Amino acid sequence: MKNNFKKISAVLVAGALMAPQAFAQTKSLEERVSELEANQSLNIFSFSGTFQTRWDDLIKLEQNSPATDNLGQSAVVDRKGESYMRMKFQLEIDANVSKYIKFYSRLTATKQFNSFYQQGYASTDVGGNDLTAPSDYRSSAVFLEKAYVDLMIPDTNFTLSIGRLPTVDGQPENYKDGRARMGTYPQLSYDSVLDGFALTYKADEYMPTDHKLAARVIYTPFSQYNVGTDGYVSGVTNQLGEKLNTQVDTTAAMIDYSNDNKWGMDNFGLVLMYFQTGSLYYPNPAYTSGGAAGGASSLNLSVGGTTIATEFNGIAHTGWDLSASYLLSNLKSHGSMYGMGFGTAAADDSMNGGVLLLSTRYRLGSWILGAEYVNGSKDSFYYAANEEDLTSFYSTKGDAYHLYVTKKFTSNLSLRVGYMDQEYKWTPTGLGANKDSDRKIQTGYANMRLDF
Repeated sequence: MKNNFKKISAVLVAGALMAPQAFAQTKSLEERVSELEANQSLNIFSFSGTFQTRWDDLIKLEQNSPATDNLGQSAVVDRKGESYMRMKFQLEIDANVSKYIKFYSRLTATKQFNSFYQQGYASTDVGGNDLTAPSDYRSSAVFLEKAYVDLMIPDTNFTLSIGRLPTVDGQPENYKDGRARMGTYPQLSYDSVLDGFALTYKADEYMPTDHKLAARVIYTPFSQYNVGTDGYVSGVTNQLGEKLNTQVDTTAAMIDYSNDNKWGMDNFGLVLMYFQTGSLYYPNPAYTSGGAAGGASSLNLSVGGTTIATEFNGIAHTGWDLSASYLLSNLKSHGSMYGMGFGTAAADDSMNGGVLLLSTRYRLGSWILGAEYVNGSKDSFYYAANEEDLTSFYSTKGDAYHLYVTKKFTSNLSLRVGYMDQEYKWTPTGLGANKDSDRKIQTGYANMRLDF
């Protein structure tokens, strides 16, 4: 009896162990293929992110001349010792869809620490709303900074990019935190988030060893539209009731060249880029239909420029890197607001200017010592929506200086401490003609960056 019991037990145990395998074998070929495809689809994604915490101190902001702005309001200012704390979170979600299709995206959220009172926004926000923001269901609070697909055309060297393009974080933005090149377009070109289409041709296979060359054309149309009652049916007009175009063309062309281990350095890069917008409408934010707040605006702006950006990395095969960039800008103003154009007293005028940016760093083990110099001419125009500082350092019309020290605790964690000094010679571009200025701004900051 005991032996029979052992035999029966062995058969039961063997059956239990074989059951999953037998069940798997009963699956149809179609079910197993579907399961395999589902597993593979989960492996096409990759995730990464960045978290930054920043403290800024406005050490000094002084201006005595001009005493008034172009609207006749006082421009004299003397402020000291104002501090701000901010944070920025970015989540990158990329997908390797197939050999010829790649998708890239970035979700970004930025905020002040515990925002309690805000002044200057066109809203009736009461104090303290930031404390309940995570659960009040009023806003998504996450910004789509990047979302585009790369379509590589088979058997050619062409790639078509469609969507919200990587038009921020260009060279030499990466120098400060010891990162590799993070953006396609130079800092002194766009440095603002733009949607559009880009067609790239890579000629690497025709270049000598360690040389790379790419040519690119970009189309980033701006939209002007009416979302009011019967908005799309009614069309869009300016504040004078004149019809506006719903799409305003912005085009650009770019040459990107680099080589490695040539001319006594680790890497050399050169980007030449030209861009030009169409005529964009600039409304008077204070205008009311009754005409009691300054009158209707007929002002339109066209912005263009040519950028040359170079970088010399690992000079003499040391830790010394140098970047030199120059923007030759053009600003056309058509029409007027308050009887003035943008950057000029005339209703229709054109201004040409230049912005020079020199950026250098020395990498010494886990330390980076860096400096930057900016020079903006009287009629220069540079707009950057992605700037990390609070005082438009790279748009200074005059001379600006930046010194910083970065400590990389690990390859992913760094702390940067810096000082900025802006010495204006002319007022920032705005309504009315540029004027001579003695504006001075000094700031200090500390920026912690975590990449994961």
